[in-house]
Amino acid sequence: MMKKNRSIIYQFIFIFSSVFLYSQETRIDTIRQKYKNIQEVIIYDKDYEKVDYSFALKQETDTKLLIGAGQSTYELGLKFKNNLEKKGIIKNITLFLHDTDKKFKLVDLEINIYKIDSLTEKPLEKLNNQKIVYTPKNRNKENVKINIEDYHIPFPKEGILVSVKWLGNIGDKKIGPAIRLTNYEENLTYARFSESKEWDRIPNLSKDKSSFTNVMIGLEVYVKKRKSDNE
Repeated sequence: MMKKNRSIIYQFIFIFSSVFLYSQETRIDTIRQKYKNIQEVIIYDKDYEKVDYSFALKQETDTKLLIGAGQSTYELGLKFKNNLEKKGIIKNITLFLHDTDKKFKLVDLEINIYKIDSLTEKPLEKLNNQKIVYTPKNRNKENVKINIEDYHIPFPKEGILVSVKWLGNIGDKKIGPAIRLTNYEENLTYARFSESKEWDRIPNLSKDKSSFTNVMIGLEVYVKKRKSDNE
């Protein structure tokens, strides 16, 4: 079993070059949740009802991913389906960061949002016209909520992919912060090494054949509806 696990990890490293995986103690949750609303807050206004939807993957394992040398163009993202079937505006993005060892240099994270191609189901055009950059404050494991409401980025019916890119310099041997991975019943995570490369799903490291390795990212969306729509 040990040899089999090592073989899977080596396969991941071979495909994704200097990407390092550090497996922590696994915490399996017996309740599997589909990609769903986990929070709903309703605020009434004059003519509109504002509904704040939150989406996130339920954590089932505690694994972290760190980036190796020369991967400043490496981009990793999670696909969000629009189960609401209504257009919206993205309010917050949550990054689930893992603890990062001191030997890894902390760098800024660039966040991008892509529309999903309805035919290929892969990321298509970038929806944010301005750069969204997060500067890590420490090396601790934490959930970081980033408000992007002022960017007015749409949440289309086709869904989106939210990606993270580590902005390291050429020559940096190991960069962070680490981001958390989890297992989930759908394969929703894509990666690419540069903007000129195709997006591909990352290799699956899950021991459970019914689940897939995914990056942990959260999303909150505003959808405006007239009150008359619900009457």
